[in-house]
Amino acid sequence: MKRIVLSFAFAASFTGAAADERRLTNAVNVRLRSSSSTDAPITAELPLGTELVVLGQTNAAQPWYHVKTDDGRDGWVLGSLTTSIDPDHKEKTIEAIVEARLRRDGSFSDAVQLFELIERTAAGLRDPETQARFALHRMRAMSTVFGSVPDGITDRGVDSRDPRAEPYGNWIRAHLDEARYDEPGGGWIVDPGDARAVHDKHRQSDAADEMAWFYVTDGQLGECEGNVPCYVARQFQRRGWYLTEHPRGRHVDEATANIAQGLNGALDNLLRFPAVLAQFDPKTGCGELHASLDPLTAAVTASTSTKRAEALVALGRFAQLCK
Repeated sequence: MKRIVLSFAFAASFTGAAADERRLTNAVNVRLRSSSSTDAPITAELPLGTELVVLGQTNAAQPWYHVKTDDGRDGWVLGSLTTSIDPDHKEKTIEAIVEARLRRDGSFSDAVQLFELIERTAAGLRDPETQARFALHRMRAMSTVFGSVPDGITDRGVDSRDPRAEPYGNWIRAHLDEARYDEPGGGWIVDPGDARAVHDKHRQSDAADEMAWFYVTDGQLGECEGNVPCYVARQFQRRGWYLTEHPRGRHVDEATANIAQGLNGALDNLLRFPAVLAQFDPKTGCGELHASLDPLTAAVTASTSTKRAEALVALGRFAQLCK
């Protein structure tokens, strides 16, 4: 008798759904269950961003939703793992989920699900500013995917289809036109040329500044290995470019502080190895050095950074090598 009473009380806690109510999974691998209990059998796992039609829900403080997927699967999901969709602002609902997930750490599979949600959504966007923001989200998500690839999955292993590289290699091969293996860094990064091309495509958008900074910070291929002009050239190619493109940007202070730190660190290290520094011949090397030094100095000077003086001092130290 006790069992019957409990069953009746539980059944009475269900309510119907609002007309055309839809929700979206806001977590990865959300479990679709046969009833509204964590003990109920799992009938499917739903990836991040799966749309659900709500058929009913429980009246609990943390409700369960009776849902149906667009491909016809029926079951129950925990409400906290879903978000209500505003039908007039669906992209904003998705973007809020994307931004929250980008701030979280996760597995390779988690990162791939986020990337795929961004790609699915971006394909249907029409507003230029929203397109630009999702282009930035896509780059950040791709970087997150690459960041979750274990050490040791090199370009050679991926190219040779080494089974030890899977499942990472399969995903990297599918996006190889946007991927680069950074040998010194020992990991995969978004191809710098692609990142810069995305910025250039959306140069007039509000997201352009963050796109430019992504290009600066996502990773840089190669090392200078004692080549004096190279240290300045690398700063000019990334941070100097940022200051030229966005002299009043949100990251100008960080850019100039990085220039000062990077150049001072490089020269201090060279001074500890006089034999390496002696390989720089002012007679033959100053032209190459000034090819980057002069425009980088101009970019720092023209920026609104409060850290300009520090960067200019560091640049001046390199200029002294040609006195």
